[in-house]
Amino acid sequence: MNVILLNNTHCLVKDNNTKSKLIQKGYGFLKEKKLLLDLFESNYLLEKKKINIIDLKNKKITRERLLDYSKKEIKDFKDKYIVFKDFREKGYIIKDGAIFGFDFRIYENNNLTEHTHTKYVVDVLRSQKDTINKLIKSERLANNIKTTYILAILDMEDKIIKLKIERMI
Repeated sequence: MNVILLNNTHCLVKDNNTKSKLIQKGYGFLKEKKLLLDLFESNYLLEKKKINIIDLKNKKITRERLLDYSKKEIKDFKDKYIVFKDFREKGYIIKDGAIFGFDFRIYENNNLTEHTHTKYVVDVLRSQKDTINKLIKSERLANNIKTTYILAILDMEDKIIKLKIERMI
């Protein structure tokens, strides 16, 4: 199951059988009939030994090398990956949340053949020192798009504290 690293930001899945399996499990996004995996998905699938990654010169990409690319491309990649992996291993489908101004969009099930509404939006913070302004702005935005806001805070031991933020009235 070789996939190709493109420009250090996405991996291209060429094999139709692999593409079909990954789509059924909620991975990637289709662009011009091509399946692209983001760096979170690529790291996760490589870590789980579900894919092999090669570069454009057909050279194998190691887990360490992919992590280096990911850290350069995505601010706070390590923290965000810990949260990505936690949600994924709990059965959720995780997508990039930048379209709405968040780190991730979370879907409750993998029935992505029909349009489903985002169940949660998530921001990842390292500590409680991050500002209350981010919390207020993000909760408002989540409320406007009619979804629930989750704040995932990592402590010093990389344990995740998840706070579900909702308006009472």
